[in-house]
Amino acid sequence: MYYYLPHLREYEDAIFPNVIFGQQRTGVSLVMGIPTVKREKRDYLINTLHSLLSELSEEQKNDCVIIVFVAEVSLHGRVYVAESVKTSFPREIQSGVLEVISPPASYYPDLSNLKKTFGDSEDRVRWRTKQNLDYSFLMLYAQPKGTLYLQLEDDIIAKPDYVQSIKDFAAKQSQEWMILEFSQLGFIGKLFKSEDLPLIVEFFLMFYKDKPIDWLIDHLLWVKVCNPEKDA
Repeated sequence: MYYYLPHLREYEDAIFPNVIFGQQRTGVSLVMGIPTVKREKRDYLINTLHSLLSELSEEQKNDCVIIVFVAEVSLHGRVYVAESVKTSFPREIQSGVLEVISPPASYYPDLSNLKKTFGDSEDRVRWRTKQNLDYSFLMLYAQPKGTLYLQLEDDIIAKPDYVQSIKDFAAKQSQEWMILEFSQLGFIGKLFKSEDLPLIVEFFLMFYKDKPIDWLIDHLLWVKVCNPEKDA
């Protein structure tokens, strides 16, 4: 990480999250990560959490953790999102099934003067670059907590008994799988083995300035899984 983000050598604590709320639960079978920010207009996060939590049995609640990653640098933004989650889900935070974290501001490098590519505006390039860093931080935090990691976003609706469906589908696969997709939209609904997350994050950090994260994961799959002779 320090090779790709050399500024972190000056900020040793920048790779450790601010755990705003939660019990730092570990040893679960499924970890779900939800990046979010303070939205000026409609906010879907609380509805998303209601949807996810309402479809969990008590047994499942004891064997998973949902991490809300507040990708805000400003203190006001972090507090606003964290307090809204705490107010809506006090029991879930107390039990450990729900956590709210945020990255230190020093985690992010200087995101000005990024090279514009693919016809994207400067703001768009900055947004997608920061998103790559956000997902990388969240994945590394989630990695030691459980066996599987599910990447979500803050504007989804859960299907009935989604956790068991995901586990059943994963159990039917060979041991060679790297990513299972439960949505075709961007980076939503991607399931990973937690043991693979360090390698995936390293790949993201190698190219975090170059391409959006859903493109990067496609490139990684091609490198790790595809046979270039058969796919040529």
